[in-house]
Amino acid sequence: MDLASRLKTLRELKGFSQYRLSQQSGISQSFLSALEAGKKWPTVYTLEKICRCLGISLAEFFVEEPESIPEHLRLLFNEARYLKPEQCKKLAKFLASL
Repeated sequence: MDLASRLKTLRELKGFSQYRLSQQSGISQSFLSALEAGKKWPTVYTLEKICRCLGISLAEFFVEEPESIPEHLRLLFNEARYLKPEQCKKLAKFLASL
């Protein structure tokens, strides 16, 4: 797994800019940029702070998703998995109506 590209992909999937992630995590934007460029490596503590801001666990960070799922569906799943059961039902009804 390429940690740098994984971090960038997850950040973009969540709709975060480097600046926003920096502000919410307390990690400098220049350090985040260096992480995404593969020039620096985070400590476990730093990576945990980043993951918390992205709404995922450390374990989820290291789980690679199957490539067979199209990107647009993966984005939808990543957003929907944090919904409450009632919100999922409403989303399913909305999608069925399209």
